[in-house]
Amino acid sequence: MMEDIITFEIMGGEVVPEIQMPSSATILDLKLKIQEDLDVKVKRQTLRFHQINLSDEDLISDYAFDSLTSVYLSVVPEPEKEFFIVLKSRTRPTANVRVKESYKVKDLKSKIKKLWGIEKKNISLFRLWERMDDDDDFLYSYYVYEGSEVFAEIRINHPGNY
Repeated sequence: MMEDIITFEIMGGEVVPEIQMPSSATILDLKLKIQEDLDVKVKRQTLRFHQINLSDEDLISDYAFDSLTSVYLSVVPEPEKEFFIVLKSRTRPTANVRVKESYKVKDLKSKIKKLWGIEKKNISLFRLWERMDDDDDFLYSYYVYEGSEVFAEIRINHPGNY
């Protein structure tokens, strides 16, 4: 007999990843997978399904999940804690950048401007393959935490090209 696989849409941020888990796994196993994929430590996670907090020790099969189910992830914030993220680009050297969860996308772009001398308007940022579009979004809404990788795409404007 084949085991049921449940696909979870992880709601709660600008990025909505999907994670597949066997129904025999526990909620803690799901949280560990979220930690692995999103860099969110288990102790900071709360998962909800239909406004019910999911218990770590429960099996996924204990809940009435469909084969594709949305769960809401809330993360206990640490707004004043400073940490390093890994900034990568195809055209610039990899850099460790000190940020806070409470920083906004525009704050990170300002740091990149100082680091690489690139105007903020020429920087596009990506986290988990999702474009960080809104300069006023907080970094935590893209699951940017200690050690997270953020990719910078740099547009180079040549004289005469508009």
